[in-house]
Amino acid sequence: MTIVASNSLTISNVNDGTITHYAYAYSADGTDRFTTNYPNLNLLKGTRTPNSVTGNNTSNQAGGIYFFDNNKNIQNQGLSVGDTLTCEFDWSVSNPTSGTFYLQLNNTNWKSISQRISITSGNKSGHSKFSFVVDAGFLAGVATGINRRADYLPTNSVLTISNVIFTKGSNANPWMPSSSEVTTADWPSYIGQYTDFNTTASTDPAKYAPWIIFKGNDGKDGIAGKDGVGLKNTVITYAISTSGTTAPTTGWTSSVPTLVKGQFLWTKTIWTYTDNSSETGYSVTYISKDGNNGKDGIAGKDGVGIKTTTITYVGSRSGTTAPTTGWSPSVPSVPAGQFLWTKTVWRYSDSTSETGYSVAKMGNTGATGPAGTPGSTGAPGKIVSNTEPISLFKGLTWKYSGTANLTASDGTVIHPNTEYYYNGTHWVINYLSANNFEANSITADLIDAKNLTITDGEFVSTIIEGSVKTQTEIKDDHLLIYKMDTSTNSINTIALKSDSGLGMTYQNSDRGEYTSAGVNFQGLFMQNNITKEFARLTPQGTKLSTDVPWTTLAATGGFSGGTIQFSIQNGVAYFSVSGVSVPSMTGGTWYQCAQLPTGSRAIPSVNRVTTAFANASVWGFLVSVSGGLYFQSKNNTSATGNLANALAAFPIG
Repeated sequence: MTIVASNSLTISNVNDGTITHYAYAYSADGTDRFTTNYPNLNLLKGTRTPNSVTGNNTSNQAGGIYFFDNNKNIQNQGLSVGDTLTCEFDWSVSNPTSGTFYLQLNNTNWKSISQRISITSGNKSGHSKFSFVVDAGFLAGVATGINRRADYLPTNSVLTISNVIFTKGSNANPWMPSSSEVTTADWPSYIGQYTDFNTTASTDPAKYAPWIIFKGNDGKDGIAGKDGVGLKNTVITYAISTSGTTAPTTGWTSSVPTLVKGQFLWTKTIWTYTDNSSETGYSVTYISKDGNNGKDGIAGKDGVGIKTTTITYVGSRSGTTAPTTGWSPSVPSVPAGQFLWTKTVWRYSDSTSETGYSVAKMGNTGATGPAGTPGSTGAPGKIVSNTEPISLFKGLTWKYSGTANLTASDGTVIHPNTEYYYNGTHWVINYLSANNFEANSITADLIDAKNLTITDGEFVSTIIEGSVKTQTEIKDDHLLIYKMDTSTNSINTIALKSDSGLGMTYQNSDRGEYTSAGVNFQGLFMQNNITKEFARLTPQGTKLSTDVPWTTLAATGGFSGGTIQFSIQNGVAYFSVSGVSVPSMTGGTWYQCAQLPTGSRAIPSVNRVTTAFANASVWGFLVSVSGGLYFQSKNNTSATGNLANALAAFPIG
C-alpha cells in the first residue's frame, strides 16, 4: 500500500473494537431536546401543567399535585424491591426571603423522594434530581400521588413546580407524559449515531450527524410485531465473548467492559413497550489483534486485504493540527490562506483500520492582473445557502438549505431543502421533468402520476387533523388503514394480508374495550371482550356466544323418569321431553315438570306454547317467562308412566 501526502502525514493503527453511540432528538440538527437516553414514560400523569402554591408562613404546608398513572397506585407500576426510582423537576419561587420545601410520596409511609431545598432571595429557582431504592415497607404503603410540603414560605410568595418526571432507573430523562397521555409528537423524531473507541458518549449533537428521522411509537401495521403500542424504555448492555456468532448468556453490564484483543464485544438492546412486552436485538464487533510487521517496507497491513477506503475533506485555519469535526465526503470551499485537509481511512478485512492525512494551503489572492477582453455571458449558476443570493439574474438556481420558511425579496415563501430558480422577476420552484427517473428515496408534497409503478417499496400516507391521526399504508402484500383519536383514546384499524385475511379492530383505552372482526381461511368471526359476545362461521358450522349444549333438567312436581333437556343453537332454544311419567292431572290445568337455570338465555320474554306428543289435540307444552316448563291435559288424567313426550323450538328472546 502506498500513501502520498503533501506537507504532513499522520498514520494511526487502530487495533481495538469500535463502540457505537446513539442519541435522540426532536429536530433534524439534533439540538432540540438532545439526549443519549431514549426517554422513559412518566409514572405520573397530569404533569403537563405547572403546579403552584402561595405561601402562608406556616409549617408543613402541603398539597397533592400529581397522581400515579396506573389506577393511582404505585403497586400497579411494575415495581419490585431493589428497583431505583428517580424524580426530577424544575422549581421557582417568586418574592422569596427564606424558607424550605421538598416533595414526597403521598403514601402510608410518607416516603421522602427528595432532600430539603432551601430558598433565599439569591436562590429562587433550580432543577432537582433525587433517587431512592424501593424497599418492602415502601411497597406495602398505598401511594396515590406526590405531595409538595413547604416550611414557612413567606406570605404572597409563589412556589411553582414544573416538568416533574418520575421514572424507574437512575438515568437522567427528558420530560415525558404518562402512558395514558402520550402522543406520537411526544417521542423523539430523529436518531443519530457515531462510532469510536471511547466508552463515554459525546454530548455534541454534531457528532451524531446525519440525524435520521425514524418511526414514531404508535405502531403501523396492526398485524405482527409491536403494533399499536409505544416504546416505554430502551436498555443497552455490553459483554465480552470468544464467540462472534452466539450471544453470551452471562456477564452483561451497563458499561463497556475492558476490551480483549482477539475476542468480541457484544451489544444488547432491549426495547420495552407500553404494554410491558419487550424485544431484544444484538450487535457484535470484533476486537482486532495487533497486526504483523510489514515485510515490503511500505506502510500497510501485511497478510490482510483492504475492505473499504473512505476519503473525506474539511477546511481549517491550522495546517499542523488535524480538525476533529466537520469532515465531509464533498470538497468544501476553502478561503485563500487557509488549509484543505484530506483524511483517508483504510479498513482491512481483519476489521482493523489505518488513517492518513494530507494538507494543502489555499493560495492567497494575487495582485490584480491587466484587464482582459470581454467574454461571453456565463451559464446560469447554482447556489446552495440558507440566505437569499444577492446578485439575481434570470436562470439562477438556488437550493435553500435553511430549516425554516423564508420570505424572499420578491415575497415568495421559500421552503427548507427546496430548489428554486429565478425567472427574471420571481423565484419559482425548480421542478424536475424526466422521462425515466430512478431513486432510492423521494420526498414530495404532491406526486401526480399516470401508470405509477413502485418496485420493492412501500406507500404510506399520514394525515393529522387535531386529535385525529389517519394513516394508510401499502407494503409487500399488506394493506393497512389506521385511525387514532386521542380525544376519545380510541383506535380503529383495517388490515388486509394475503395469507391471514381481512381483520378489523376497535380499541378504547378509557373503557378497556376491544372489538375485532374479520375473515380468513378458517371462516368469519366477531368478538367483544366486554360483552363476551362472539360469532364464528366455519366449515364446521356457525358458533355463537349464546350457544348452550344439550343440558338435562331435573323433573319436578310429580313428574319422573324419562329425560327433560334444553339447548341453544344459532339463536334458537330447543326443548326435548321423552318418556316422562306424569302425576294425576286435572283437565285444563298447567303442571310444572322442570325449571330452567336462573338467567338462562333460553327463558323467553313471553310465554311460549305448543302441542305435546302424548296427544297433540289434548296435550299442550309451555315454556314460561319465569323459566318453568309445563304440561297440560284438556281432560282429567290419572298418573301414567312413560306418557309425556314433546319437542319444541323457539327463537331466544
